[in-house]
Amino acid sequence: MSDAEDCNSLGEVSNASAFSCQSDVSLDEAAFHLLLYESPGSNPGDEPYLRDALRILHENDTKYKFIEIDLGGSPSCVQENALYSKGAFGSVGKALAKNTSVESIVITSYDDNEEYVGHFLSLFERMKGNRTLRRFELSGFTGEMEQALSKCAELFSEEGSKLDSFQVEHSDISLPLIRRIMIGLTSGGSPLEHLSMSHIEFEDSCVREIFSFFEEKPEKFPRKLSLEHGIENFDDVCSILARLLMCQACSLEELTIPLLMPTEDEVIDIVTSLERNTTLKHLNIDLTNLTMNGKDPILLLLCDTKNITATYNSNHTLGVLGYEMRDSKISSYLKLNKKY
Repeated sequence: MSDAEDCNSLGEVSNASAFSCQSDVSLDEAAFHLLLYESPGSNPGDEPYLRDALRILHENDTKYKFIEIDLGGSPSCVQENALYSKGAFGSVGKALAKNTSVESIVITSYDDNEEYVGHFLSLFERMKGNRTLRRFELSGFTGEMEQALSKCAELFSEEGSKLDSFQVEHSDISLPLIRRIMIGLTSGGSPLEHLSMSHIEFEDSCVREIFSFFEEKPEKFPRKLSLEHGIENFDDVCSILARLLMCQACSLEELTIPLLMPTEDEVIDIVTSLERNTTLKHLNIDLTNLTMNGKDPILLLLCDTKNITATYNSNHTLGVLGYEMRDSKISSYLKLNKKY
């Protein structure tokens, strides 16, 4: 079926979901927003609005760089131009896959039924060969939607792919899935800029698995890594992190793991690894329970005052360290690093 035929066939689809689209321009970025939600009503007269949306996405001169698809919206956010159509998302996906300018895709899904899984798998399969897309942000991928997360991660390993940002939240991630995701993320040509997984219920050893993959390929370590919520078992994460921070190929600039609470010995290992590190600016981990035995190595790292050379060679890159650091000296040194 041709794209035009696909657009025109929407009138034959049964009523099940509401669709809304709008476009706006912010600065130099054109944004296209697609909202779908469950609705008991129907309004066949609005179908042309979806066809217009698909036509816009199909046009060769489309300049939309940011695409948002929301499958978890509420009726209160629907626009005037609403379409009630069961097949809306599948058709939008086909149009989106042909867009040649999109750089960022944000998808929110709170439905793991087989129909949506199939649409996502089809969408990500069609995105193969795309050379403009840089960022995926996915939310609400639970249950059967694991398949779609894995398929999306495969896109990062495509030759010539420019994808460098992968953000997932409010989703289920098992150990087998994290392995498939990491294989995809670390097999591509482009180094990662940003990897974020928040509000995730990880299985045991998932976090260690992430760090182990990067230890094998430190040049693939993202500049920004955020692992928030739902993390309880860190295994040997601190020791792997310390080894990575000593590796010149690792270009990590910002690390956020709020629940990572290193022991004082682990803090010493991390501090030692940062003595020659010139990239890490933000280290957001839990250091609230440190005694002076744990804080002293940090003070020496940031400002070693035993002589001028030691002070000069101190770490002047780190600007954010831990949460609720109450030590005034450490705080003052960090402020100086951020300022200068």
